[in-house]
Amino acid sequence: MLKKQIQIIGYASCYGAQDQRCDTGPIAIKNLDLTQQLEAANFEVSWSNHITPDHKPTSNQDTLTVISDNCKELARQTHSAVTENKQIVVIGGDHSCAIGTWSGVYSALSEPTNFGLIWIDAHMDSHTMESSPSGAIHGMPVATLLGYGLPELTGIQSTNKKILPQNLCLVGIRSFEADEADLLNKLGVKVFYMEDIDKLGLNQVIKLAKDHVSRNNNKYGISLDLDAIDPQDAPGVGSPETHGISGVSLIEALKYNDFKTNFIGIEITELNSSRDSVDKTARLAINAILACLS
Repeated sequence: MLKKQIQIIGYASCYGAQDQRCDTGPIAIKNLDLTQQLEAANFEVSWSNHITPDHKPTSNQDTLTVISDNCKELARQTHSAVTENKQIVVIGGDHSCAIGTWSGVYSALSEPTNFGLIWIDAHMDSHTMESSPSGAIHGMPVATLLGYGLPELTGIQSTNKKILPQNLCLVGIRSFEADEADLLNKLGVKVFYMEDIDKLGLNQVIKLAKDHVSRNNNKYGISLDLDAIDPQDAPGVGSPETHGISGVSLIEALKYNDFKTNFIGIEITELNSSRDSVDKTARLAINAILACLS
């Protein structure tokens, strides 16, 4: 049987976040058994060299430059992998890496305007620099991919919007500011809040999200911020929020929904090993990857 090809790309950078300790996420996961489990599931696995900053930023402008440069390299790598018909696994790093991941995917597709994305997160990540209370870029990738924000980030790979509002769905939201919600409401982005999950169940919400982003035979991917999961199950994150998705429910929902057709790949972000407990969060991240791909 012909083996399916997986390209794993580590983004070992944390300068988009306030808690700058999630740069070890790719190393933590690589040191566990993700590769062996994917190979056992008949994948041919390649790891790229981890993308790392070439220096520690010394100012806000320098931080923006470092993040932009790293996202450009990440976009180059995801573009190359998708062009070669490989599925991708991107392991961050803070969630600003999504700007690079999905900009590269967008540029590699023959019909990029049909690209869909399921964004699983406690937060909306839909600030611009003008609306952000903190100025942290990991709170901006959704807005950036929709075409709102700093040109150094919206212009990676191309100046086009990387995803159209009707092809995006947020899941697990429970912490956000009014400006973020106003932007997404204005654009008509589909959002499933934790109240919706409590009411409908996660299996059904993920099904609805998948149907929404993959309609019309769209190619699509998943971006998973581990803080979407309840801190009791995923303590190793930088921005924990109570009353989150249970780890068991997430893996069950990802297995329940078939991601075989038109699935580009999955991105895992914000694994903070210094806050983890005996690799509990890292193991959960690996199980999420396996649930989507195998």
